[in-house]
Amino acid sequence: MINFYTVVSIYHYIYSYYNFPKGVPIKKSIIYLFIFFLLSLFLIIGTTVNKTYTAQETLLHESLKNKAIAIFDLIVDMRHWNAAYDGVYLKTEKLAPNPYLKPNFIRSDKNETLVWVNPAFMTRQISDIASRRDGFKLKITSDKLINKHNAPDEDEKKILEYFRSNPDAKYYWNIKENDFRFMGALRTEKECLVCHKKQGYKVGDIRGGISVIFDISEESKQLGAISRDREQTILFLLIASIGAILTLIIHQRIKYADEKKISSLNTSLEAKVTELDEFNQTLHNRVREEVEKQREKENLLIRQSRLAALGEMIGNIAHQWRQPISAVSAIMMNIKWTAIANGVDREFLDRHMDEANEQLGYMSRTIDDFSNFFKPNKEKEEFDLTAEVKRACNILEATLQNRNIRLLLDSEEGLVTYGYPNEFSQVILNLVSNAKDVLIERATPNPQIDIRLYRREESLCCEISDNAGGISREYLDKIFEPYFTTKESGGTGIGLHISQEIIRKHMHGTLNAHNSDRGATFVITIPITRSPDATSRTAQK
Repeated sequence: MINFYTVVSIYHYIYSYYNFPKGVPIKKSIIYLFIFFLLSLFLIIGTTVNKTYTAQETLLHESLKNKAIAIFDLIVDMRHWNAAYDGVYLKTEKLAPNPYLKPNFIRSDKNETLVWVNPAFMTRQISDIASRRDGFKLKITSDKLINKHNAPDEDEKKILEYFRSNPDAKYYWNIKENDFRFMGALRTEKECLVCHKKQGYKVGDIRGGISVIFDISEESKQLGAISRDREQTILFLLIASIGAILTLIIHQRIKYADEKKISSLNTSLEAKVTELDEFNQTLHNRVREEVEKQREKENLLIRQSRLAALGEMIGNIAHQWRQPISAVSAIMMNIKWTAIANGVDREFLDRHMDEANEQLGYMSRTIDDFSNFFKPNKEKEEFDLTAEVKRACNILEATLQNRNIRLLLDSEEGLVTYGYPNEFSQVILNLVSNAKDVLIERATPNPQIDIRLYRREESLCCEISDNAGGISREYLDKIFEPYFTTKESGGTGIGLHISQEIIRKHMHGTLNAHNSDRGATFVITIPITRSPDATSRTAQK
């Protein structure tokens, strides 16, 4: 609360700021002090009004909370009483036994029905009676259900999660629209384990809660009326304060001569002109520097992407070589022991030597495939999409087989376009490799990658999908950003960005991603173009 000493401090600050000269007439000093007094008075009144409303709102919330706590404590005490007797038996023919209790009723000597009422059953009966009142609702709930009627709604699920995250919390309340929503935590006690031990509860665990809901429409209307009065009062004080400040500003401006105003404006204008000239002189250099920086960043991204791909290729080569080398070793061993046991058999040796040569030839062709794969295309050429996809998949064939990942290719015929085949293959390689990494990382059962090539109007499309579960919605719009990665093992975060840039800038197409029922799907769309020679031949015909 602003008090007298605060007002005096404000006076002292303002008086020191303006530093009234000795020559100021008494009338002017009185005007200053009067304006300062009005501003201080307005500030005190506005603060008081605001604090009064806050106090009333707090008092209402405390009253509602205490009321809810009293109801909750009463229900808990009744539950303790019931639990102290291991539940009670009620002689009645009107109340249906609880189907979730075993046994839920017994027969007396007189063949009367005695219904077993445990704490939870009793609480639900009381809740049903209490909830018949207008503007009031009482409910017992839990997220580990025995009785489906105790299922929590969305708000109650969040509160139960809050209790589990904050074990020391006893209550939680909030106001939603015109409802005061309260829940008290039900903690597992020794008596509770009779019914709830099989659910895995231990003493002290949160097993549910009792929620109390009040209709506070009338209280909200009263607070709304008070709030409107407060806003009107503060608005009036604000307008009055602005009027007082404007009066002071106008009074201050009268003291300054027109010559000083013009001089100040000229000085400011000259400074702006000088600043503009300097900016124009340095603008060209700034643009050139920024273009060079951007070009360096793009080159760095490309180099990093190639290095990352090259590192993975080395791993693929190791997988590709392992099986042929093992085969050669086994063949040579057979030759050795056969020669020792049976003497030299020329046909046997020739046949197995041919097999060894075939395996070595396969190894040689693998090296050639890797070498050709990394040769940059300096000129555009016509290429078949299906062939380039197969070429990229051959690079990963050994790795996929080693991880038991199934790869299926479905392609239409005659999918030919004009561009850079190696760059297109590298994009396919990157997308398939990413799908492979996700399948391995998530340990997906029956992992599978599907590639579908087809024609759509004047474009060629390539869809690459997996069954790894898809991409989180929060990441779906960010995966093509540079340096963004979701790999737990760590990644550069530039592979997808570079792939999108290649398709967009070099092939004038698009690369997008979406989730399907099984997992993620990446779609490449590129226009159908022909080489200049093919176009001219078509025109001559």
